[in-house]
Amino acid sequence: MHLLRFHRVHSSSPTRSVPYDNTSDLRLRKALGVFAIMASAVTQEYGAGINFVAVQSLGVYPQVMDLVALAMFVTGILVLAKAILFAEFSRAMPTSGSAYAWIARSLGVRTAFVSNFIWWLGVTSAMGFLAYAFGTFLGQACSSVGLPIGAAIRSPSGHVICGLIAIWAIFAVHASGVHSYGRFVTVLFWLAVAVAVTVVSFGFANDHAVFLARVQQQTGLTLQPPAVLPTFSFASFFGVCGLFIFAYGGLSAAPVLGGESRNARTAMPRAIYLAWFVALVLFTAVSAALFHAAPWWAMIGLIHSKHAAYATAPGLVGVLAPPAVSAILNFAVAIIVGKTLAPQIMCASRMAFAWGRDGLFSARFARTNASKAPTPALALVCGLGSLFLLESAYIGWSLGVVVRSLSVLLVWLLVAASALHLRFAARFANVGWCQRLRGSAITLVAALASIVITVVLFKNVAVSPHTPLIFQPLFQGAVMAVVAMLLLWTAKRRGTDLDRVVKSLPVE
Repeated sequence: MHLLRFHRVHSSSPTRSVPYDNTSDLRLRKALGVFAIMASAVTQEYGAGINFVAVQSLGVYPQVMDLVALAMFVTGILVLAKAILFAEFSRAMPTSGSAYAWIARSLGVRTAFVSNFIWWLGVTSAMGFLAYAFGTFLGQACSSVGLPIGAAIRSPSGHVICGLIAIWAIFAVHASGVHSYGRFVTVLFWLAVAVAVTVVSFGFANDHAVFLARVQQQTGLTLQPPAVLPTFSFASFFGVCGLFIFAYGGLSAAPVLGGESRNARTAMPRAIYLAWFVALVLFTAVSAALFHAAPWWAMIGLIHSKHAAYATAPGLVGVLAPPAVSAILNFAVAIIVGKTLAPQIMCASRMAFAWGRDGLFSARFARTNASKAPTPALALVCGLGSLFLLESAYIGWSLGVVVRSLSVLLVWLLVAASALHLRFAARFANVGWCQRLRGSAITLVAALASIVITVVLFKNVAVSPHTPLIFQPLFQGAVMAVVAMLLLWTAKRRGTDLDRVVKSLPVE
């Protein structure tokens, strides 16, 4: 009924022929429940952000000192506004297009596509970087137990081979059906929890004196506190929060499963809130444990003395734990870094599926296989991820990775603006699907809070200090926006009527 009412209000001319038909072989399978959806989000969140960025952030913002764990917690509280918006939009319009579909049907398809294309290219670029990092962590794990293959894995060719195996093995899991993906991320979720519990246990069981003594034994470094403490600034504190948005950005791996969820209008909000809460607890606990064991100034000293491998979660625990535990943890962290590819491939492929459905990409990307998995979209993003892996291995930097936090904030900002537009624009007064959003006080508060939060954090991630122009997030984001507009122009040349794309709700 809501779909019919939406179509009557907004369609005053004949309906455009959509780029695919509505036959069952093009529909996604409604197979996942609350726990699998939550696991998908946490699996994307718990990776390099907590194991690497949490400590390494001090190399960029030493003024934060011992408040890194507090910054992680504060970032999580700020992200609650995003979780509320995503949950309420998922209740109103559960779809694989998620933020793109919501923004398109409020602010217009052009704004939605350009902003989400920047996010999408950042995700596919991050896939290549993570596939490369998987080789680094796996090689270090092998070397830590004396396996000679460790050095070969860490060579450029070794990185490429391991990364390609990881990307295309996960492609096979996805292609076998979303039910297989659900089981896969559930197992990975429990692995991430086990690693977090291990880090927290050893972190809180040791103090600064033990850590400093062990580091001196292993590296010969005698780390001393600075004679003059850095001057704390709120700008630096929120700069770290901006970095940590990257860690919480994996929350997007929940709403993109809206087209493949059982009882989506109730399951999606529950899964999103649960994923937010689990990530907040795990991230805060791990960060607090790390800095309970190691003083902040020691982390900076290790980074500056070219011993940055110790300034990571596995490196820090490796100093404190018995060799056997350290070796197991190293392999577990390698798997955790590599497993982040699974939800990223899922997110990027479902977005490509949604664009194929709406005619912004070729219609072939809206097709699915016998298991109702969007294999053309999966192949596209895995192919791009493989190219970005080669870029990381042989060029040494990855286009798009630096815009990751910026694009997360941009999409969040536009989802908030969409909520406000739906509430106050008169043309949505009789549109059935958005009536709950229009009347929801919590959605209004979350939207207003989100705009303030994203604007404050945006300036901290848009420009990186001491970074050449080509590597600046704002510059790379602008280049990607130009590419997105060219793709929109190409879609119009193919006959896609952009204004009519949003005349009906997604059919999946």
